[in-house]
Amino acid sequence: MTEVVLTVNNPVGLHARPAKLFVETVRAYKSTVTIQNLSRPQTKELPVTAFNLLQIGVRQGHQIRLRASGEDEAEVIAALTRLVEENFGE
Repeated sequence: MTEVVLTVNNPVGLHARPAKLFVETVRAYKSTVTIQNLSRPQTKELPVTAFNLLQIGVRQGHQIRLRASGEDEAEVIAALTRLVEENFGE
């Protein structure tokens, strides 16, 4: 298992368009990926889906934990890290 904790700096957080990019990125790999909004302790760790990404309510400044498990876990975590660090291309 590979995991990373990231801070979302995108001014509008993880809304619909970034969520779509997030899911598309995960689907390009074979590993299973989960996400948890650490800034909202009541949220659970959930599989990455568009619905779950919107449900956990990630806003600017929130910390998220991503965990991947599978043959390309390091690669998917690296790709998602780039996506977050580049503010989802916005």
